[in-house]
Amino acid sequence: MFTPPAGTWTAGQTVLLAALSFTSLVTVLGDAYTTMIGLQHGFVEGNPVMKFLFAKVGQSLSAFLSAVAVLGVGAVIAAHNLGAGYAFLAGVSVVEGIQVIRNFLKLKASKISLK
Repeated sequence: MFTPPAGTWTAGQTVLLAALSFTSLVTVLGDAYTTMIGLQHGFVEGNPVMKFLFAKVGQSLSAFLSAVAVLGVGAVIAAHNLGAGYAFLAGVSVVEGIQVIRNFLKLKASKISLK
C-alpha cells in the first residue's frame, strides 16, 4: 500500500487511523480494568511484564503506560507506513479485545461483578 508523506493523508485515512487508535485504547483499558477487578478478588496476573510493573509502579500507572506505549508505537509506525500502522492498531485491538472477553468470562464464572 502506498503511504503518502505524513500530513498528506486523506480525511478517510485519518478517520480510520483515529478509529483504530480509539479502539486500541478502549481495549487496552478494558483489559486493565477487568484485570484489576480480578486481582482484587484473588486472581493472579499472567503477564510477567505487567506483574513486574504492578509491583513497581502500581496498576493504574501500569495501565496508563500500556495505553501510551500502544498509541505511541502505533503513531510512529503509521508515520512511516500507514498500512502497517493500521495493521498494528487492529492487531492490538483484536488481541486486547480477546483478553477482555477472557477476563470477563473468568469473572462471570466466579460470580464477580464489574462494578
